[in-house]
Amino acid sequence: MSADLPPEVLESPEALREVIVGQRRELDALRRETADVALLLDALGALLEVGPDEDPFAGVFARLEPVFAFSHALVLSEAGDPGSPLRCIVATVPDLVDVVWPPGRFLEKVLSGKVTATLTNEVVEGWPAAAVAAGLVPAQPAIYLPLTVKDRRALVVLARPVGDDGFDRRHVALARKFSLLASHAFATRSANRSEHERRRLHDLTEELKAAQARLAHRADHDALTGLPNRGTLEERVRRALDRAGDDGRVGLAFVDLDGFKQVNDRYGHAVGDGLLVAVAERIRRELRPTDVLARISGDEFVILVDPLDDPPALQAIGERIIARLWEPFTIDGHGLAISASIGVAMHPEHGGSYDELTRNADMAMYRAKAAEKGSVAWYDVELGREAAERRELEDVIRSAVRDRRIVPVLQPLVDPETMAVTGFEALARRVDAAGRLRPPADFIDVAAQLGLLDAITHLLLDELIDALPALDAAYGDATTLSLNLSARQATDPAAMQALLERLIACGQPDRFVIELTEDAYLQAGVFQRHVLPRFREFGVEVAIDDFGTGYASLSTLLEVSAQELKVDRAFVTGVHERPRSQIILGGIAMAGQALGLRVVAEGVETAEELAHLRGVQGVTRVQGYLFAEPAQIAELIDGRDALLHRISTLCRATSGPVPR
Repeated sequence: MSADLPPEVLESPEALREVIVGQRRELDALRRETADVALLLDALGALLEVGPDEDPFAGVFARLEPVFAFSHALVLSEAGDPGSPLRCIVATVPDLVDVVWPPGRFLEKVLSGKVTATLTNEVVEGWPAAAVAAGLVPAQPAIYLPLTVKDRRALVVLARPVGDDGFDRRHVALARKFSLLASHAFATRSANRSEHERRRLHDLTEELKAAQARLAHRADHDALTGLPNRGTLEERVRRALDRAGDDGRVGLAFVDLDGFKQVNDRYGHAVGDGLLVAVAERIRRELRPTDVLARISGDEFVILVDPLDDPPALQAIGERIIARLWEPFTIDGHGLAISASIGVAMHPEHGGSYDELTRNADMAMYRAKAAEKGSVAWYDVELGREAAERRELEDVIRSAVRDRRIVPVLQPLVDPETMAVTGFEALARRVDAAGRLRPPADFIDVAAQLGLLDAITHLLLDELIDALPALDAAYGDATTLSLNLSARQATDPAAMQALLERLIACGQPDRFVIELTEDAYLQAGVFQRHVLPRFREFGVEVAIDDFGTGYASLSTLLEVSAQELKVDRAFVTGVHERPRSQIILGGIAMAGQALGLRVVAEGVETAEELAHLRGVQGVTRVQGYLFAEPAQIAELIDGRDALLHRISTLCRATSGPVPR
């Protein structure tokens, strides 16, 4: 529910996960840069603190090592006029002191002000043998940065061991800062230093400190609202819990805006961002100075109420916030109305850690949203039990996918004229610990939320492909195999490409039919534009499932290219005695026939329904429990004769040719 993410990202758990990982990576980079700048300031302080006759680098290398991770550090200074040899005046390895480097084009470039990182020292002309004897060899990666020491040009060399990674752009940027600051620090230490140099060094130092403060704020605060972010909230909650101990109370409230996505969709993200800023300000005004308001995602805020002397006060805060947010907003000239759902949890009753409190407050917030939007809900034991059961179910489903205990069951598709088996629809079942088959209603929604639908589809597909020879031997090689996909799967081009590649690899992609519900098909614009042409190229067919139950069923036929319509069972049940169903079903069948589509009647359960369907022109397939319940592949193969006998009996009972 983010103001900053497009809807297609929110509908894909994988894409959302990538965004979250990217945001965390950016935050880590900011924090690392802040820490690096702090270390540079510390190193600069080491230069300024020593006396005029002391070695200014005595403490600098130790402070720079955490930033640059070097094994050798040394300072080379010109012995005389520009162009004279360079002598090592200080080094972390004492044997390097007084070693002389001949001048050359590379070192001259560094002395002239160029910070340079190299993968080896072999670019330096005339690398001295004495340096090699002291353990500093040409094969080491290094970074070179210029300095001015006592009115003479100098440079710092920081080298890593042979085989280590070289220095990256981050190191080069930090080296530039240090080179500039250190040169001015030496200038202020010299006997003829001027007020101008002191002022310039002071300004540079203050600028670096200000940059450090800005980086620290960016790392710890939300860029849009300026509120503390998730990481800062966690730190504040942990400190509050430490102060509270076992007996003190701390409150946590999750605030989630109701209908915020509609604001973004209707008015755009600029208005949505403005609304979030206004919401944050209204909530902040209802809190005490000791409380903390943080923004942890697009339209989710968390309030740390500390100290909490009176538990009803937490309820009162939530109700005040809800009342304030009910008041209309005006953003960029647009009048907006919005509400919030709030879930609250309290230490120690509802958790003793940050993770427990945030998880429980979040669950309470979803309870409030489900019960009545614009309300406050408390965490309780029952909610915890439900959450535990949900987590247990998630673990069961994950292990079922991992252990390949999601299997296909097949239900036959029958030609109503010849009564021959012309195909099978594959449906997912979970094999539980007792070996029983569990229906998809027990696991498929949770599997979708866990992002496991693609894995389940491939499990089913693997079983079907492996069973093709045996199925062909029993029922013929002209039968089709149908697989159901969700709209989310259909709108993921990478997942669809992987599915197509698997179908192509089996050598018979034209045996497969991909089923999408009518509403899902209309949502899957990406599928129609990019995936469907590839499917058609290799003969993979597409069916519109549950046809007739959507909001614009007939108009669907204008928008999509499919090979099959599966008429929902609502129009099949009792069709022989329901004139309206007969008219609608007949109209769909005629339309499908005119468009060259196979029309499948689902949910056939009685001989009377079958008898009527066999007289409807355009119905080319029938499917239902009248013929067979969905069964595992081995059962269908072993029970072939029994199935065909049953169909033969039904055929004679409803008149028509006997199946082969």
